[in-house]
Amino acid sequence: MTSSYKVRLYKESDHDSVQKIFISGCREHIPTVFYNALRQPHIWLLLLTGLLLPLVTNGSILLSILGGCSVLVMIWYPGRDFFLFHARHGLVGDLKDIRKYYLEREGHCFWVVELEGEVVGMVAAIPFHASDEKIVELKRMFVASPHRGKGIAKLLCRTLIDYARKSGCNAVVLSTTTVQVNARRLYEKMGFKPTDTTEHNTLPMRLVRLTWVSYRYNISYNR
Repeated sequence: MTSSYKVRLYKESDHDSVQKIFISGCREHIPTVFYNALRQPHIWLLLLTGLLLPLVTNGSILLSILGGCSVLVMIWYPGRDFFLFHARHGLVGDLKDIRKYYLEREGHCFWVVELEGEVVGMVAAIPFHASDEKIVELKRMFVASPHRGKGIAKLLCRTLIDYARKSGCNAVVLSTTTVQVNARRLYEKMGFKPTDTTEHNTLPMRLVRLTWVSYRYNISYNR
């Protein structure tokens, strides 16, 4: 139930809570990328090669184990580096001074969800300039893990869509990754439609099949 949760504009006293939720949300996707990679046939082939090649060429079980472990490390690091980079980038970028970046700039906004004085979720809006249309981009939507499954993410989505509608926008857009399955399901239930998939141009990202998915929600107006 979301009746006890309150959506409001960000204030300075929320800063530490917002950063904590953001960092935790970024880090939790790292093992997801790893486990998703382990389901890929080419990763199994690579892992078997790492295990069997040393055994066949040297007859060494130790080298075989080390070879398999090396492959596992190789597929762990792309997701780790990707999400930790985004965490660091956010902390020194827009989330360093949220009020200045979001609340003092035209077309930008930042909301939090509060429960009994505790910040448990957040979402941000920025203008999307890669189009001639007036569009808002959904950014930084995170919900603290103990409060998921209670409709908070839907509440945040509706808040941003209402903001875009009141601002006279044509649509809301967002980007997420293929491994964020629950987020993608939520967006699609809310009426967002996938518009594009973009692969990373680096070999490690291609190896673990981590790609961007873009979504769009068209805003209708009753005439």
